[in-house]
Amino acid sequence: MKILFVAYFFPPHAHATAVERTVMVIKGLSEEGHEIGLITARNYTYSSKDYSFLKYVPENLKVVSPSALEHSTFCKSLSNLQGAYKNTFRKFIWPDSRVLWLLNAIPASSHFTKVFKPDVVVSVAPPYTDLLLGYLLSRRLKVPHVVDFLDPWSDDLYDMYPLWWQKELTASAEKEILKRVKGVIVATYPMKWRLIEKYPFLKPEMVENITFGIKEDLANRIESPDYSKPFAILYLGTLQGGHKNPKSFVDAFREFCSRHPEVILKIVGGKIEDGIKDLLNKEIPNRNLQIMGYVKNENIHLLVNESHVLWLLISRARGFELVMPAKTITYLGLERPILATVPEGWTAEFLKKAGVTVVSCDRKDEILMCLEELYQKYLNHDLNGPESSVTEEFKYSTIARKYGKFLETSCNL
Repeated sequence: MKILFVAYFFPPHAHATAVERTVMVIKGLSEEGHEIGLITARNYTYSSKDYSFLKYVPENLKVVSPSALEHSTFCKSLSNLQGAYKNTFRKFIWPDSRVLWLLNAIPASSHFTKVFKPDVVVSVAPPYTDLLLGYLLSRRLKVPHVVDFLDPWSDDLYDMYPLWWQKELTASAEKEILKRVKGVIVATYPMKWRLIEKYPFLKPEMVENITFGIKEDLANRIESPDYSKPFAILYLGTLQGGHKNPKSFVDAFREFCSRHPEVILKIVGGKIEDGIKDLLNKEIPNRNLQIMGYVKNENIHLLVNESHVLWLLISRARGFELVMPAKTITYLGLERPILATVPEGWTAEFLKKAGVTVVSCDRKDEILMCLEELYQKYLNHDLNGPESSVTEEFKYSTIARKYGKFLETSCNL
């Protein structure tokens, strides 16, 4: 099968969620014998570069990468006004800040598909600009279109659309695109049932839940916990947006530090909102807190090997029941206990079945109690991660086979 992916984010850029999942699915599909084409962007300004991801890119991948056109491309001199400028700019664009890329991507993809003639087009979103390009290509080429939602779109969980016309246009566009697709891939089961409830023309078999995955090479480099090192809790990823409010955990950890002065909280990865960074620095003593920036994919195992517990966070905000951080699945493969501070709901139940310690995100006393229990296990040299039987189905090799089977079935290929 010849599959054409539309994915704005791709290595060497390191927009973690989209980059890792997309490249690992493409790698797996290529190993299964599918011929893969890719339309992606270059020279965009959102993220750092991580060349270690390039080792996962198949050698026979056919790629066209028209240059990005973003507001930051034209306004680099306005760095001091970045926040206010972005908020103003957001009122004049749709569906997102990548939309100007279509000026380059439409003609480039037209030339590309004269040589690479796909059997199916897959749009990975966000960014939601990918959906528009995939829709246009599938109509022009008269081939099936499948959309892959890593996050919901019209539910607008992150307040992308401040104006009524943006909300109306999003609702209309989502409905039009989904009316014509052959299949929909979503990252969580609640997203599946939300779409089916909203759009009765989507039959359950047309919507498939395919989560994020576990990179086997990373999992294979994880060592047993080093009990000679101070007790360390590791958080991987961003701390921004309404779904990542760590206040209750921070309050609990502050008290935990007062009881055990040697413990450490390590925050590693993406952006931390200024308000959250201020909270961390104010409430947690310097000796107990390490805030790091982006760490290359190839070095993540070193951080895990120096840590004893992984912390996962979802806080109560609009639509929290629809989301599951990508790191949820990554953590399952890292052979460490997981402390999940999340609201009640699908993700909490999913994690409990996987043997994860789950506590409500806003119950400080219960979080503190869980920290103490994990600390006692550390003292007893008795820290264990999820069973391998739980993680087997989430390996990216398994995820890619499921992905390919769904494309073949939904598109009758």
